[in-house]
Amino acid sequence: MKPSILKMRTVTAFAAITLSTGLLFTSCKKDKEDNEQISDEEVAEAITQSVSGSSGGVVVQTESVATMSAYTHLACGQSKDTTIAGQSQPGATITYHYSFNYARSLVCSPAKWQFNYTGHVDYDAPRMSSDDNSTAQTSVTGLEPATTEWTINSSYVRNGTQQSKIRLKRSWTSVISIESNVKVDKSTRRISSGTSTISFVGTGSGGYTVTRNATITYLGNRKATLTLKNGGTFNIEW
Repeated sequence: MKPSILKMRTVTAFAAITLSTGLLFTSCKKDKEDNEQISDEEVAEAITQSVSGSSGGVVVQTESVATMSAYTHLACGQSKDTTIAGQSQPGATITYHYSFNYARSLVCSPAKWQFNYTGHVDYDAPRMSSDDNSTAQTSVTGLEPATTEWTINSSYVRNGTQQSKIRLKRSWTSVISIESNVKVDKSTRRISSGTSTISFVGTGSGGYTVTRNATITYLGNRKATLTLKNGGTFNIEW
């Protein structure tokens, strides 16, 4: 027996309502997820500020290590502790403060400086602010007087909280790990070339996690290029 036209219309209407409700739910769920996620633009900003010298990033610690390598005179096996603190210039667009405790020792076979340090950095930039604690292990080779550059290898981890000032102005906690191999000019004490590989893991207030990997290529003259693994590229200057 064939169903009546009325019954068919009822079934069709019910299916349409069900489909419409499902699409609406899916759309709302997607909008909610999109609103919660840390964007690639925000990830890039967090990484940039964790590296840039303009915000007291890892570039500052690398160049501080280079300066200490030039002026510290120890015998093989000796060690020394130093605290270095700094802040942005008055009126700077990006304000920051940092304080690091360095333990360094001279290794003589092969010759290198070994640094271990911990510290705190905070910054307030136009697009983001952050409050972080950091740890690092760094080695410096190229100590021979005839060489014009130091080679600095470092493993740097930065844990903290970021507050975005762009898009939906999200806040989150993050772990930013930076593995670097760079050259530092002995005359200028600035990074002249090299690369960093970076891992970013951010956790939002809703419990979601965003993970991104990136590389930084140092170009000299206080410039670098940040490339996210998904293809986004950003220029860094300090």
